[in-house]
Order: sequence, then structure tokens, then C-alpha cells
Amino acid sequence: MKVYFIDEIVRSALLTCGKPLHYYMEFLHYGLKGLKEINYDSPIRVKSTRATVNDANEIILPSDYVDFIKVGYENGQHVIPLFEKDSFNRMMRLDADGNQIAYAPVEIDTDQMYADSYYYSSHGNDKGEHIGKHYGHRASYNGAFMVIPERSVIMVDPSVKTKTIVIDYITTGIGLEANSRTTLPAYAAEAVERYILWRYMEHSQITPMNQKQLAKEEWIHSFKRYRSREYQLSINDVLRSLRSHTFAAIKS
Repeated sequence: MKVYFIDEIVRSALLTCGKPLHYYMEFLHYGLKGLKEINYDSPIRVKSTRATVNDANEIILPSDYVDFIKVGYENGQHVIPLFEKDSFNRMMRLDADGNQIAYAPVEIDTDQMYADSYYYSSHGNDKGEHIGKHYGHRASYNGAFMVIPERSVIMVDPSVKTKTIVIDYITTGIGLEANSRTTLPAYAAEAVERYILWRYMEHSQITPMNQKQLAKEEWIHSFKRYRSREYQLSINDVLRSLRSHTFAAIKS
């Protein structure tokens, strides 16, 4: 994969402005800052880690965590996603000695209390086909999680039996290396350079206001171009999404 070093982008911005190397550190500062800002909205690099669920059904967030992209558990080569739910109790449950303990599982859904023999005899015909008219189901809490930022943890539902959770998340690690070896993908190169030029002109005392505004608009347009190149959407993607969970209809 083609990548550019931030050093190349900074030197290109210096040439564009006709500035000497005396401005290198200032431009490098803007470049690293722009790279972090772009990464927050359009992740350039996604960091993945395996985290262990503790006895309180919680996961300690990594120190460089900003926001999650996907939370799930491994099933062979695939990661089965968990879904976010905001109804978890944010407070810790404590025992008589003040130690944190896990919450008890939520009430059992009555739909899950019947044996398979009863289910198939009640909702199937003599050919083993589902006869439909299966109403009254409700959403369950199973397979859910909630991020609690004030405690830097992810709370996982007790129904999730696995003790190892995979987290794909946006990290603050990009751009923290204050050196010229930081890399970025080719699509983001123009956006970072335009960000450098905009921030330089923004702090310049001799640049007219209309040029500052023009530099900002050029940065916004370059960022939009980066997103359009990175997140392309075709008609086949739409059809694949619509058909991904389409199955044969239930016969009645």
C-alpha cells in the first residue's frame, strides 16, 4: 500500500508557500494536528485489540481509546458484533464490603423458556414448515454493551459468555509521534497539505482575510474529496446491503 511520510507533505507545503526550512517545525505541528483531526472523523488507521472481560462484566478501555468502531467476539476468522444499548446502569454494584460485583442477568424472555418440541409442534406443520403468525416477540438485552467513559470501561451484558472481546477503535496514537516518520495513506495527502496551508495562513498577520477564507474552503473541499475516495459507494454495495439478510419467505 502506498503511503506518504508527513515529512514529504510538510516539505511540499513549504514549496507551495515558498517558505524556507525555518518554518519546518511550525508546518510539522500543523500537519500532525491535521492528521489527528482527519483520523477522528474518517479513521485512517483502525486499531484492534483483544480485551478480557473481568468478573464485573466490564472491559478496561485502552489508554489511547477515542471511540469504538466495532465491539464483538471471535468466531473463527470473523468477529460477531455486539450492539450498543444505553439502558445499562452506569453505577457500580457493590457488596457489603464495598467491593464491585457483577449485576445479575436480566429477566428471562418467556419466548426462550419453551422446549424445541413444543415450539415446532405449535408453530410448524406436518411437513416441517413454519406456519407463520408468530407474534408478540420483544427485543432482548442479550449481546449488548455500553461504553461508560467516566469510568473508562465497556460494560458487557452477562449473557455474553465469552471472556475475550475484540475492540476496533479510533486511537489517539496517530500524530503523537512528533517526528517526520509518521505515515498517512495516499488519499489523505492532499487534505493534510491543505490543512497545513490553512492553519498557517490563519495565524499569519499579513494574509488578507479573503485568502484565509479561501484556504479554509480549499481544505474543506480536499477533505470531502478524501472521504469520497476512501468511502466509495456503488449500486452494487447498496444491493449487497439490501440482500445481505434476505432469506426465503415463510410459507403459510
